[in-house]
Amino acid sequence: MPRKALKLLIANHRWWFPTMVSGADIANHEFARRLRRNGVNVRVFGMVAPNVEGTTRQRGYVADGVRVNLVQSDFIRRLSATIESFRPDIVMTSSPETSCSVDDVHRMMHLFDHYSLPVVIYIHELEPVMKLFEDIHHKIAQIMTNSEFMVGRIREQWQREAKVIYPVPSSKTFKVTEAHGDFITFFNPSSRKGLDIVEQLVKEELPDHSFLFVEGFMDARSHGVALVRSGNVVHARRSPDVATIYNLTRTLIIPSQWEEPFGRVALEAMYNQIPVVASNTGGLPESVGDGGLLIDDFANVHSWARAIHQMEDEAYRNQMIEAGNLHMENFSLEKQYNDFMSVFQDVLN
Repeated sequence: MPRKALKLLIANHRWWFPTMVSGADIANHEFARRLRRNGVNVRVFGMVAPNVEGTTRQRGYVADGVRVNLVQSDFIRRLSATIESFRPDIVMTSSPETSCSVDDVHRMMHLFDHYSLPVVIYIHELEPVMKLFEDIHHKIAQIMTNSEFMVGRIREQWQREAKVIYPVPSSKTFKVTEAHGDFITFFNPSSRKGLDIVEQLVKEELPDHSFLFVEGFMDARSHGVALVRSGNVVHARRSPDVATIYNLTRTLIIPSQWEEPFGRVALEAMYNQIPVVASNTGGLPESVGDGGLLIDDFANVHSWARAIHQMEDEAYRNQMIEAGNLHMENFSLEKQYNDFMSVFQDVLN
């Protein structure tokens, strides 16, 4: 008799790709897609993003073969109905959206407990996940996270061990090329990502350089990259079409002013033969490795200007690109998938 396919329900107070295209959301979707291709029956249940057009306020769709159901209201009742009809073997949850409350999380976990469903959580960021699950983390069967840095923080706060599953991008997502544009690219311009630093670079330190700001996390209607120029800055709408962004990029900067959990964009850049300049904080040393420059004094705009100038030296730039190629060998997509599956198997055995 053939073995019954594993049924995985991914349930979360959050949206799903392509409505949401942050690094964490793309990573979750890529894992789900890979699981499905390898025979796992995957179902996604989540929330509709706010401020979207009426036709998407309550929607079911298929994303790369993964069946997704997003609801605007009655989350628990509809989640219960999904569990009743789908009958999953195991549940995975992840980072909720910002308006999710402790009560929301408690009700969701209580529902899983009611159905005797083991729960795995994939933590991509410290806040707000750690606070929301603080009182009930003991009900979680296994914890996955995206860096050794995060493992240390989870151990410190919860006194629990976590399994590192790096959110490794697939090289098939990109048109890897050595022919690039001239832009210094900065993803998700916001204060904690280093917007103040980059604005000083644009206006004061490097006014003769071209910058590409890739904006926001969410654009459900985007199918391509829309560009708008303003002085020496070009603004791009966030889009799943990251290949175009990297083809325009010469150097990627990650001037985070907070403890970045990992930094998947660093790996994406290295896949595209693009060197990286990043803050030496959080999980960024793991993602960047020797494939770029890590800035210790990352709140100092002059340090960023010097590093960008250093990357303009062709010999040094080529050295960084080669180092990035070697660094990428530490991130096997196959290994991450196998580790992902081993977590589910350990929980169910």
